[in-house]
Amino acid sequence: MAPTPRQAEILGVLKMRGKAAISELSELLEVSDETVRRDLKGLSADGLVEKFHGGVRLSISRTEPPFERRLRDAVEAKRRIARRAAAFIDEGATVLLDNSTTASFLARELVHREPMTILTISLEIANIISHAPTGHRLILPAGEVRAEDRTITGAGTVEYLSRFSPGFFVMSVVAGSSRGCTDFDLFEAEFKRAMMPLADQTMMLMDASKFGKSGLIHVCDWGEIDVLVADQVPRDVAESFEHGHLLIAGDEDS
Repeated sequence: MAPTPRQAEILGVLKMRGKAAISELSELLEVSDETVRRDLKGLSADGLVEKFHGGVRLSISRTEPPFERRLRDAVEAKRRIARRAAAFIDEGATVLLDNSTTASFLARELVHREPMTILTISLEIANIISHAPTGHRLILPAGEVRAEDRTITGAGTVEYLSRFSPGFFVMSVVAGSSRGCTDFDLFEAEFKRAMMPLADQTMMLMDASKFGKSGLIHVCDWGEIDVLVADQVPRDVAESFEHGHLLIAGDEDS
């Protein structure tokens, strides 16, 4: 049986995180714990999730963290987007990277550039940058490490990074439509909203698979994005993105 819209949102959260508490899902979906449990009962019966005490996890590919799976999604598109984005970023810039897999592909491009100052909440990106032969300056905030995607989280994380004024804030989201950009994770949505006003330019990286998907938490409107880098952009999104730089990473960038 096809999942209901709310069940689809639950699956979207689990695809991002791998597992979640019932209370966490009820807060995100703004429904009761009992409503979440009823939705999970159907998903469990279809073999899509596995329940445990107080929470639920995806029942597929359980031996591999969700972040590792996402690193293998749309790889060629993410590489082209990363190359196009890297070419736009100035030499010696201060760049704040979020914890998205697409940003990690950009980090692999930036290691070949002249020394930059890189800020990030991603230990995956920190590992890439720390091995750069050109000796970038790497700055990490304090906070708690979320093991499933190696992300530094917490109120102190946002507070620390709020002291900086980067030239570029680079991020991605779960979904984009003509109504704007959405995500599933409360911390990441709050982090992105807090960082955007601090940067000279906010750059959004999105492969074509993100358009048409649905998210749960509104992050921003297209008018708040200065640079959109994508491999394909639907017409309605392109029409909504009027004021900034729209960079298409095509096959010629391969």
